[in-house]
Amino acid sequence: MADVNPRKIAGIVLTPVVSTALLVIGVIAYVFLWGLSGDRTMDHADVDYVYLLAAVVVSGLAAAVAYRIAGPLRARGWSAVLAVLLPAVVFAIQQWDKGFGKWEAGLVWLAGLAVVLVAAALLARRGLLRAAWIVGVLGAVAVADVAVLVQLMPSTGLVGEPTETFDRAYAPLWLLFALVDYDFGLDPATWYIGDVLDMREVGYPMYSVIALGFVVRAMRRDPAPAVEAAAQESAAA
Repeated sequence: MADVNPRKIAGIVLTPVVSTALLVIGVIAYVFLWGLSGDRTMDHADVDYVYLLAAVVVSGLAAAVAYRIAGPLRARGWSAVLAVLLPAVVFAIQQWDKGFGKWEAGLVWLAGLAVVLVAAALLARRGLLRAAWIVGVLGAVAVADVAVLVQLMPSTGLVGEPTETFDRAYAPLWLLFALVDYDFGLDPATWYIGDVLDMREVGYPMYSVIALGFVVRAMRRDPAPAVEAAAQESAAA
């Protein structure tokens, strides 16, 4: 029977808990930074770059913290990828409640996030950490954009829903519209985006990069043994 490593098991158990906690703390910090702008009334009259900047800064810091924490947690290998996906699975299941959101959007985000994390994990396993981060961040934004598109697209809703007034030609920009609280003169119905998304425009990409931080660290090849071996050979010589 294979030896059971309690520290590894603890890391796998704590990974989804810690990643969820980082998301909650990140969202709170984001709202606080947004509040520092002085005007928390979203009147859609001006481009709110503070909204976008706060989301980017907080998400980046949360991803960096996740990367650092993954080391002490000792979550390694593909089990860490599955562990960090658990909160996303729970979120997707919660969206089955029609009062919470469209279940299709949750499943699209979950499936896309899984693909992005697997791709980043494969790159990190080969030692391509920079490529893993680039692919992961770009993939996180793309997946969040598609999930927002699915969330806002009219489907089986009642006739006359505000979403039916959206210009679908600008659907790929709806995530951007939500993050800057402005339509850039393209889609006048953007007032409804924030109400429907209910912070998903921040939550989707933020949790994606948090999960990415855990995965890149968990799959990273540790060069320490090779360095130690070379040092020992030099000492012996």
